[in-house]
Amino acid sequence: MAVSSTHNGWRYDPENSRLDFYYRGTRVGHINASGLTGALALEATTTVTAGTGFTATTGDVTLSADGAAFVAATGNVEIGGPGAFATTQPQGAVVMGGTSLSGIAPVGAIATAGAVFASDTVVRKIIAAGTASNVET
Repeated sequence: MAVSSTHNGWRYDPENSRLDFYYRGTRVGHINASGLTGALALEATTTVTAGTGFTATTGDVTLSADGAAFVAATGNVEIGGPGAFATTQPQGAVVMGGTSLSGIAPVGAIATAGAVFASDTVVRKIIAAGTASNVET
């Protein structure tokens, strides 16, 4: 059954056993026995606040309401778009650098936490209430 370009509402899709919902003729999601599925990207122009039961999972990344972020052991956390590696791609690593961080020297101090960060030429660490010091150059 065709849907007009002005249709807003629901339509049952018997071929896929689901209830589709439309906005101005575009299917934006469906409900079936597996649950609710969106057909378009979720866009938020403000903060999305969730309760303690909130979990967002995409691929091998899970973000939970308690502030924890989990990445599968074979995945990497990448900061700054590090790009291609000269040797084998690491697994389970925090990878920093790349063109967006090129030439930016890691500086500063963190008063109540620790950090590890890098530029193109140096890996640095900060221990709580300390100053940045080189780990490797």
